Amino acid sequence: MKPTILILGALLLMTGARAQKPEKNLLGVRAGLEVSYIRASGEYVHGTTDPRLGFRLGVADQILLWQGMPLYLETGVHFASRGGRYAGTSFRPMYLQVPLLATWRFRLGNRVSIRPFAGVCYGVGIGGKARTREDWGDLFGATGFLRRSDLSLRAGFELSIRRICLSAGFDAGCLNLLGQEAQTPLLPAGISQLRSRSVICSIGYDF
Repeated sequence: MKPTILILGALLLMTGARAQKPEKNLLGVRAGLEVSYIRASGEYVHGTTDPRLGFRLGVADQILLWQGMPLYLETGVHFASRGGRYAGTSFRPMYLQVPLLATWRFRLGNRVSIRPFAGVCYGVGIGGKARTREDWGDLFGATGFLRRSDLSLRAGFELSIRRICLSAGFDAGCLNLLGQEAQTPLLPAGISQLRSRSVICSIGYDF
């Protein structure tokens, strides 16, 4: 009887150990909201716009870097609506973003894990308008005043319950978004730098 119990116990332990092994690849979808604003600075001007509520949609791919260690490299493609509000004007730039994040998955049980992440995110502006009380104006292109490229530092965490993922994070833009020698009546005179900021909350599913 005792040998049988020992064998059954060993089999259960082996099954549990296999279940705890990190998955090699996790492909998922994400959707959520962004509370974004723009940080402005210049010779006489320092401050931020009021926040603007936007949205994001995308796919995420987490790739296991080493066997037996829950360290992943995460990338993907996201569509993000960002911007800010100032003096009755709503700035609404839209970006395609490609993140490159390092992430570690801590298991809190068989079905629950928490995953801190940190890295960079490159975005390219694909469109967007500035809405005033009287009119609309382009943010990018020949008549706009924003550069299309943005590079952000990103950090946050994700809670996974089975395959459902809840995440929160913060983006801090590193590049100056203001075009070279760009002038616009929509912003105070003297501004020389614009940098993006964004708080992100999303829900997703990993396949």
